[in-house]
Amino acid sequence: MSNPIQDWLNKFKTPAQTASGQSSVGTSGKATGQAGVGAGTPSIFQTDIQRQKDAMALKTNQQIINAAYKVAEDLKLKGGPWPLLRAAGWGHLTDKRGDHYKGKAIDEMDKLTPEQKNALKMALGL
Repeated sequence: MSNPIQDWLNKFKTPAQTASGQSSVGTSGKATGQAGVGAGTPSIFQTDIQRQKDAMALKTNQQIINAAYKVAEDLKLKGGPWPLLRAAGWGHLTDKRGDHYKGKAIDEMDKLTPEQKNALKMALGL
């Protein structure tokens, strides 16, 4: 019996060959004779970003704030949670604590360090 998930993954291991012998991964291959594997499909990074956004949309602003406080304490951040909240663009979350989060995914936040991003994802269960 065939495993559809493994079959799908195998498609990405070997690029398709064209009559000209050229292959390309992740390009459209329009009228160039190149085969495009994965054309129009989201990258793993895009998929992870969407997964983060979907999971975070289930959290309230207060849960996001609580995670920032925990991370600030765990990482012993100078200034407590507020520099982290501002860097993440979350300074306004205190205005509507009970609302569901409607912002960027953590990995989209350029002003956070990788350590801060990982700690926030852990604190939020992402």
